[in-house]
Amino acid sequence: MRKAIYALAAASALTISMSARAAITIDGSLDSDYGSALTTNVNPTGFGDSNYTAGPDTPDANGSETDAAYGVVQGGNLNIFLAGNAENNGNRWNIFVADGRAGQSVLNLSSGGSMNAMNGSTFSPGFLATYALDLNDYQGAAYCEEYTLAAPATLNGGYTGSFAVPSGIGTGTGGTTATLGLNNSNTGGVTGSTGSTAASLAVTTGLEVSIPLSSLGNSTGPFLVLADINGGGDGYLSNQFLPGLPSGTGNVGGGGAFSGASGGAFNFANTAGEYFVVAAPEPASMGLILGATALLASRRRSA
Repeated sequence: MRKAIYALAAASALTISMSARAAITIDGSLDSDYGSALTTNVNPTGFGDSNYTAGPDTPDANGSETDAAYGVVQGGNLNIFLAGNAENNGNRWNIFVADGRAGQSVLNLSSGGSMNAMNGSTFSPGFLATYALDLNDYQGAAYCEEYTLAAPATLNGGYTGSFAVPSGIGTGTGGTTATLGLNNSNTGGVTGSTGSTAASLAVTTGLEVSIPLSSLGNSTGPFLVLADINGGGDGYLSNQFLPGLPSGTGNVGGGGAFSGASGGAFNFANTAGEYFVVAAPEPASMGLILGATALLASRRRSA
């Protein structure tokens, strides 16, 4: 019995240690606790490669790209880190989440907001969007939109507010339920003509989002996520997505296999798996707890 108590205490201590170690700071910089990248993009950007390292807005981006995506569920939040940058002219990050509830296979927003320009966007088979977030950096401020897409919601959403990002770096909520961190200083990763997995994995700054699970139906996951970079007003999609599109794919807003009914819409109806998956909450910690409990029960039966 004493050995069982020691085993349970040791496992519990390890669980507490893992939880403490897994604390993530939402600031737009990659934390080691995210672990390995879930997906990358190597498609050269059609929205300009950022090289802005001097001037009054240093180091705010003058180009837009996606490089890699990371995610983890902990502390009651879905945490997502998107390595890359979006030009400070109002180009937008779009993030869509499917949390397992009934949602939208084709985007159909019924209320105000820039993302209405993306109506008609068709997700990959099996992706039912329940939540969407839109953020743009415009010369010192991050402007935010948030949408509820889960049925039977009224599909309302739109502009929620802003927070300061002097020199393209800042943290806030902008009135959303999520906590947001932006570090728009990246000049690495893909360029306008080249891309590689190694270069994309070397990028450690970008957009970071922490979404309360209460905004995702208190789902236990797994969570499917799609991210892209869109133009001003969400009216012209770039070729920068996570997961990345095939190398050589042009801007989706300009036409092609992935273009939707308008320049702001995409079409992945015939593209399987155009999303990355963030696993269920803290499986390692839960496994330790359940394993230690089973061990204690076993010891009691044999005592």
